[in-house]
Amino acid sequence: MSKIACFVEKYNFTDPREEGALQNFKRAAEASGNQFSFLFRENIEDIPKYDAVFIRATTDPLFTSYIVSKTAWELGLKVIDDPESITICGNKIHQYALFEKYNVPHIPTVFLNKDDLHHKKISEIFDELGKPVVIKAPYTSFSRYVEKAACETSFRDVAKRFFKKSDVLAIQKFTPTAFDWRVGVLNNDILYVCKYLIPKGKWKHGAKLRGKPTVVWGRTVSSQKRDMPDRLREVALKACSVAGKGLYGVDIKEVNGDYVVVEINDNPSIYAGYEDSMDKDIYQRIIAYLSD
Repeated sequence: MSKIACFVEKYNFTDPREEGALQNFKRAAEASGNQFSFLFRENIEDIPKYDAVFIRATTDPLFTSYIVSKTAWELGLKVIDDPESITICGNKIHQYALFEKYNVPHIPTVFLNKDDLHHKKISEIFDELGKPVVIKAPYTSFSRYVEKAACETSFRDVAKRFFKKSDVLAIQKFTPTAFDWRVGVLNNDILYVCKYLIPKGKWKHGAKLRGKPTVVWGRTVSSQKRDMPDRLREVALKACSVAGKGLYGVDIKEVNGDYVVVEINDNPSIYAGYEDSMDKDIYQRIIAYLSD
């Protein structure tokens, strides 16, 4: 029997789909003879009392979740997400550099330093990647700090705002598709497969309505992992291997019959009735990994 702590924040319980998934994890743990307790920031001093820590709050090297991960890791506990995974997945610049190093097929990407925000460099980027381009700050989650620019004026506007967050930005070739594959990977094995559909008239899975703070999310359509194309499986596993052996959600675009990685995410979304709709063993497999 293992004592598993699930680190959460209060907002994790505001969406019934996420709360449903959290309760599914708890049931799966208890059905297999393990203890499963929710751990909040006010009682993180209890970490040494557990055998494993499962983080479900948003991860970022500057957030409490990273402190929880690092503390548990240094105590020798089994951790999802481990601090190295958070670091690699949280910094897209580092991540894309690893893709280059290990020949992971990915969307064409160049890096832009703050000192290079001038006409000549912007023109070179448009010549190389075409118009429009997608501009990303390194630390992104839930489609934040990811915008499109089709001319030098909009490029400068977006870049100046993003440079307040980082000294280096990732600039990517605009690659429109009707959906992104989302492949869940745990310990170098496929956990689930689904399609994140792009809302009509938008270009990414989560897009804001014009002039409003509201984010519109596309539908999630799950697939049987046994039916996924071999090449999709190969690309997903290779991409995640550069981050580690934890729990990841890799976003992949299907372009001209091949597959290119958009990014790897630690702490991937798992909502009841969505990512789990085809592979109901998601919960048991993650609990088994934590209690092993």
